[in-house]
Amino acid sequence: MAQVQPGSPANPSNTTASSNNPTCIALFKALPGKVSLPNSNGYSASVKSYFSLQEAEITPYCVVSPENEQDVSAAIKILAAPDSTTKFAVRGGGHTVWKGSANIEDGVTIDMRAINTVDVSGDKTITSVGAGALWRDVYSVLDAMGLATSGGRAAQVGVGGLTTGGGLSFFSARFGFVCDNVLSFDIVLADGTLVSANATSHPDLWVALRGGSNNFGVVIRFHLRTFPQTPFYGGQVFYQIETAPQQIDAFAKMAGAADFDENASLITSFSYTAQGGAIQNSLKYPSRTLNTKPAVFQPFFDIGSQLGQTMRVSNVTDFTTEQGAFSPDGFRQLYRTTTFKNSRPFLDRVYTLWDTTIPLIKPIAGIQWALSIQPIPPLITSRSAPLGGNSLGLSPTSDGSLVNCLLTATWNNTADDTLAQDTAVRLFADIEKEARVQNKPSLYHPYKYLNYADGSQDVIGGYGPEVKKRLRDVSRKYDPRGVFQRQVPGGFKLWTPQELVVGSGTAETSTA
Repeated sequence: MAQVQPGSPANPSNTTASSNNPTCIALFKALPGKVSLPNSNGYSASVKSYFSLQEAEITPYCVVSPENEQDVSAAIKILAAPDSTTKFAVRGGGHTVWKGSANIEDGVTIDMRAINTVDVSGDKTITSVGAGALWRDVYSVLDAMGLATSGGRAAQVGVGGLTTGGGLSFFSARFGFVCDNVLSFDIVLADGTLVSANATSHPDLWVALRGGSNNFGVVIRFHLRTFPQTPFYGGQVFYQIETAPQQIDAFAKMAGAADFDENASLITSFSYTAQGGAIQNSLKYPSRTLNTKPAVFQPFFDIGSQLGQTMRVSNVTDFTTEQGAFSPDGFRQLYRTTTFKNSRPFLDRVYTLWDTTIPLIKPIAGIQWALSIQPIPPLITSRSAPLGGNSLGLSPTSDGSLVNCLLTATWNNTADDTLAQDTAVRLFADIEKEARVQNKPSLYHPYKYLNYADGSQDVIGGYGPEVKKRLRDVSRKYDPRGVFQRQVPGGFKLWTPQELVVGSGTAETSTA
């Protein structure tokens, strides 16, 4: 029996239940020294390490901290045993913000952070990364070698969640989504077996994992395409909020350009805090040959009323550390996202809708309320097919130039959760209604970028019915009892609880 260590702020009421929980007892016996209970140092360290306070408030029965694929396999064989009904969560970096996304109340959390090695192949074309690594772990190794890979743009984001959710990077216009650059996944399936999914072995699972998230097993390791990269030009430029019309004009022209620059990466953010409003452009130009005056960014540099800038030549580690510093841990967090077709007039309208929410959220203590837009041009979506395809359901021909729209919010107090969440929901309902109804043809696109989505949003449905059916077929093949549908409620599921046939013991549904 695991001994509970005193002195932790973890929920003490959960300690007795955890100590007596048969699943935690079985895990403790199978993985001695790798299972933590409430009030132990290991448990507290895991729970406290989540990005959002909503996730850090959850108290699982116990936390499993595997160190290799054998540990993960042993844990899954216990958790997914035929007679087991124990719910569990799997976390990598723990950066997803919504409650229950990668932690679980009255269940078991598998904390993958100890599986975090970064190994580069002898020919420097593949980087193999443990699923518990953060992107800063990857970049610190690759920058020292003059290499890079497509990955997250904030250093503290986890490799696992971002990659299986799709992933946008500084290099997306050159190499597509992050998931398009996974050459192979090592994954433990629901029966505890370890398989490699790639273009020649389990190719259906390989494509499903490129956007299908945590629905098929526990990914242990990612083998990522790697390429030479020297330091490049980038940074942040800050402006007065009154420049919004000029910012939107420059953004729309860049996003809609038929000859979109393959080296350009842009995020435009409109933000409000108690100190007032501001605009921030995150500009990166990771060209093969250094270019400190990229013409594509000149329209943004020409906008006056700049408050400051950090443009410089540096490496991926530095740029992602800077980006991550704008989103510190330790706050209540909210993300919500949508997608629409690029349109200068509609971007104006989206900004206006966001601006009208500011009086509603002003009373929230510590509020930071930001709307970010970034281009998803056909150049990005066209990269997938030559690299084996993904499961995001995007088409470079029929979709045209898209815009990803993200709301991020941070605040201090639990009492303000409902106001923040309700305001965000209404804002995005208004954006999507106007995109659908008040624009002919419709500017709305159902795609929801998984890494920015709230748990209430239908990410899998946004991939389209054909992709959704394919993902369900892959789930039935590799997880026939539906373990990762029934027992892993976090993430974005292929079936709703209502669709799952009660008592069938499989992932079959009445609606296919």
